[in-house]
Amino acid sequence: MQNVLDLIRHRLIVSCQGYDEKTFHTAEDMLLMANAADLGGCVGFRLNSPEHVALVRKHFPDRCIIGIWKRESEGSDVYITPDVDSIFALKEAGADIIALDATDRKNYLGDYGWETIKKAKEIDPSLILMADISTFEEAKKAAEAGADIVSTTMSGYTAYTEDKCKGPDFDLIRECKDKLSAFVICEGRIWSREDAQKCYECGADAIVVGTAITNPKLITKRYVDYLKEKHIWE
Repeated sequence: MQNVLDLIRHRLIVSCQGYDEKTFHTAEDMLLMANAADLGGCVGFRLNSPEHVALVRKHFPDRCIIGIWKRESEGSDVYITPDVDSIFALKEAGADIIALDATDRKNYLGDYGWETIKKAKEIDPSLILMADISTFEEAKKAAEAGADIVSTTMSGYTAYTEDKCKGPDFDLIRECKDKLSAFVICEGRIWSREDAQKCYECGADAIVVGTAITNPKLITKRYVDYLKEKHIWE
């Protein structure tokens, strides 16, 4: 585990995920994204589904891969790697780190993320698990359950944090770093190089950037919306 954490420490991981079927979304598209990110100097990738993990792993045997599996289920808002079976499917596909929703919401089985972490770790203590959290309390529970990494991924994306901040959750980074022994990753709304720098200044051990690098539709929309807002483009 330490080798993996040392590899990504103070480095950039790029989230290569599809957004909709009208843009990039296939496994082959994600491989092209990963290749571009690798050429740009990133140290690894965050990928959705065992299929995408396996394909990118085949072409990048030495890069770090954070695997997730988005699986929606009726009656639950938890969809990022929602159960133990998903965790082990991602490990089998070649993920070094498996990330899962560890917010204060139950999955379709009625378990919280910290309970899923505990169950998976009891089966295989060597797993490197990353808790996607939205509050410090969630991070603390996940770390106590065995999460090796806590990430600010869900801050702003749960009903109880949606008004918390518009950019990266710098305060959450600081609190996690100050009070927990877990490796701390900042992910979510990192739009600029200055954002990335501040994440590290606040104590992040590593950062994951997605939309600002790999979603040309939203990158374009940001420019268009800004120009309209400034009445440059009517």
